[in-house]
Amino acid sequence: MGTLIVVSGALKFSIPAMAYENEVRVYPDRPITLVVGFPPGGMVDILGRHVAQAMTDELGQRVIVENRPGATGSVGALSVARAAPDGYTVYLSSSAVMIYLAAQMEPALDLSEALAPVGKVAIAPSVIVIGNHVKANTLQELIQLAKTNPGRLNMVSPGVNSLGHIFGEAFQEAAGVKFHHIPHLGAAPAFADILGERADLMITSVPSAWAFINSNRVRVIAVLSHNRLSQLPDTPTMKELGYPALQNSDWSAVFTPAGTPSHVISRLNRSINKILADAKVRKQLTGLGYMVKLPNNTPENLEDLVAQESRQWKQTLH
Repeated sequence: MGTLIVVSGALKFSIPAMAYENEVRVYPDRPITLVVGFPPGGMVDILGRHVAQAMTDELGQRVIVENRPGATGSVGALSVARAAPDGYTVYLSSSAVMIYLAAQMEPALDLSEALAPVGKVAIAPSVIVIGNHVKANTLQELIQLAKTNPGRLNMVSPGVNSLGHIFGEAFQEAAGVKFHHIPHLGAAPAFADILGERADLMITSVPSAWAFINSNRVRVIAVLSHNRLSQLPDTPTMKELGYPALQNSDWSAVFTPAGTPSHVISRLNRSINKILADAKVRKQLTGLGYMVKLPNNTPENLEDLVAQESRQWKQTLH
């Protein structure tokens, strides 16, 4: 081990070179694990794989996606909360995780206390999709079909208390219909049921449904965004169809374990904002149905968003 000579005024002393290097080592200096709390093929997983590649290039260290599905993403969240707070295990969330936890009387973790916010990555509008076997072409025809066959249409979701489940229940109440709910461990296995004609409809994100929409394997009959989507200009909004309260977009964000040093969080936040400003990355994600214009994308604003929406969902679900 070498020695560094340090001169300070009239003093001259030496310290071990390795000790000095440890003090000035820059984050990151080894691979980072990006935990996704959902199975492969869904909205968060697709986003995570694109973001991991872009962050690998920007950070100069590999970012490796690890799927830990279960309990609408909270299994993955809990595993990251228990990890070392050093920035080498981070969590890519869906806002559905927060809603799932808000619905529990005794949640496994408090998102605000267990995880430190880094920044949002994308917003994903929601849509209502139906299988090609369903004898309906519009929302009104679907409602009429459900009223004629109460409880016989199967509605799948990515999980109990997921956005798809909660807004599916709200849609049934607003329209005066009844579906049979079949929860899954993510959007990908839920779509398998629709394609196999074992289920009829689902409320899901545009990115989760995009490949199936483009290949004409499912039909989209309504969007839950405030305005029509550029990717689906001919599809009406729920507001246009007479259901203004049924509006929703899912957001995804990066979190680290609570106690992670502020300089690590700042570096990760800069990386996220830098890749989202890259024209190539923006084109890729927009082409998959994500919205990536995220002004004022700071850890502080994400912290405020989590606190605000957690309160709102607890009041709504209890």
